[in-house]
Amino acid sequence: MSHPPRPNFGLAVGITGHRPPLLDDAAAARAAPRLREALAALAAAAARVHAAEARYFADAAPALRFVTPLAEGADQLAAELALAAGYRVEAVLPLPRDDYRGDFTDAASDAAFDSLLGRAGCALELPALPAGRPASYALAGRAVLAHSDVLVALWDGAPGRGIGGTADIVARALRQGLPVIHVPLDGGATVIRWAGYDPLANPESIEQVPARAFDAAAADALVAQLLAPPAAPVERACLDRFLGETERRVRARVEYPALLAVLGIKRLRRAAFRSGPYHADTRREWERFRAFCHDGSHGVRPRLDTIEAAYGWSDRLAQHFAQSYRSGHVLNFLLGAAAVLLALSGLLFKELKFWLALCELAAVAGFVLNTRVGVAREWHRRWLDYRQLAERLRPMRSLKLLGVGRPAVRPGAAREPRWLDWYAAAVWRASGCASGCLSDRRAVAAFIAEEELCPQLAYHRSAAHQLHLLDHRLHRIGMWLFLASLLSCLVFLVGYVVAHGWVRANAGVFVALSAGLPALGAAIFGIRVQGDFGASAARSSATAADLARYVAALETNGDDLPRVVDLVEGAAATMLADLSDWRQAYERRQLELP
Repeated sequence: MSHPPRPNFGLAVGITGHRPPLLDDAAAARAAPRLREALAALAAAAARVHAAEARYFADAAPALRFVTPLAEGADQLAAELALAAGYRVEAVLPLPRDDYRGDFTDAASDAAFDSLLGRAGCALELPALPAGRPASYALAGRAVLAHSDVLVALWDGAPGRGIGGTADIVARALRQGLPVIHVPLDGGATVIRWAGYDPLANPESIEQVPARAFDAAAADALVAQLLAPPAAPVERACLDRFLGETERRVRARVEYPALLAVLGIKRLRRAAFRSGPYHADTRREWERFRAFCHDGSHGVRPRLDTIEAAYGWSDRLAQHFAQSYRSGHVLNFLLGAAAVLLALSGLLFKELKFWLALCELAAVAGFVLNTRVGVAREWHRRWLDYRQLAERLRPMRSLKLLGVGRPAVRPGAAREPRWLDWYAAAVWRASGCASGCLSDRRAVAAFIAEEELCPQLAYHRSAAHQLHLLDHRLHRIGMWLFLASLLSCLVFLVGYVVAHGWVRANAGVFVALSAGLPALGAAIFGIRVQGDFGASAARSSATAADLARYVAALETNGDDLPRVVDLVEGAAATMLADLSDWRQAYERRQLELP
């Protein structure tokens, strides 16, 4: 693979709705044509988006997915219509299939279930929960929402009758920002309810969520907003640049890792100069996770290829541009200090004044050139974008393994869509549902804690220590430089009184010291301020403390699947919040000329 992966194009439609007796034969007959119309309109809209935006997607055929628990009533009715419309059915069962059959009221529903399950592209069977049937249905509803772009609700519009019911799932979908296509049981007009129609609204009930009549034009607009990349030219340009990236194996900018080595923070390793092949390195990094997913002991097999490939590219590119950007700042401050020292050296070595001036010119030119190159190549923006994307993608593997959780969403994504939000959502969508029967949830919870959260916990603890040490040592060096300058001034003043002739003879040395040492101190201070090492250490320390609590909670609550899902989603949200704070802190710290 010579470029980052383009995700497969797809649209995932989920279903929730009533079972008999609320959905009787007459209500089903009224609903069927409108369900068929909605599914056809969504499919046609998806085809038009794909035709218009095909260059952003893989060459594979568009995939229409229909995510359903296959309960009798609305689920089975809609699944048959979806299959006829060309959708692939992905079943998410609230219970193991043999246990689930006990909830069907007649042989016809049982037979329809077997038929639909046999034609499903994949099936995920969730374990029975100690809290009872309603809790199991609620968890299956969460799984449907996690893997859907839009929810179709065959619903009477009445208030909720408990957890796991249609109204409960609709309310959860709207809270999560999913559009809901409401097909009323009484034959009323189909409407779309979606917070995305007014991102600034704060509805307190389903009725307060903005709604529009459903028709072909509304379906086109909805699907385009869900599946097409952001329309802003700057976002399209950033996405084009990412998809056109190639492997950056050679890391020519080593000033920052060299600084860490000189200060005794981190040894200068081969990775500072050269990166390994992206695919092979990521494959090794994810080997244990992939092996666990495929060993079958816990019963679930998620599809991780797209997530792994996208993560590998974004993570390695982020490493490259982070080193380039940080090294660029280190070089700029050192060149600035060098220019001052070279100018002052002319006072000491008058016979070399021409050559020193030439070197000073080279230092200033190097400063300007380094800045121009960094700005033109967008080291800063590419580092921030690719790191944020990588950290959005990494937790997806654990959420896919659970089969229920959904990835965290960046605050403000609905108001200001960015290319990396779109790309992360497209990768999640392309990976589909896991398959299998989740039989050992404690083993899954323990593995996620060990393989997903503990490495991040260790990283943040190490980062907090290293960044605190770096900030402290740079502070001490700067302090000693200013103290040395102060000492030089004191020697000059005392010497001026007691050894006037000697001071006058060495006046150039004192001028060079009194001006040069503060220049070096200012450069060190500039590196500290620009790097924001102290605040970064504090953020990493706080994130590590939060992750430690999530790890402990996972170890305690491993048998409680809904709680495990909450914890993994919470940990992912915590890491995303840390990343958002980090990005906000670095957003304006660009390479620029003074």
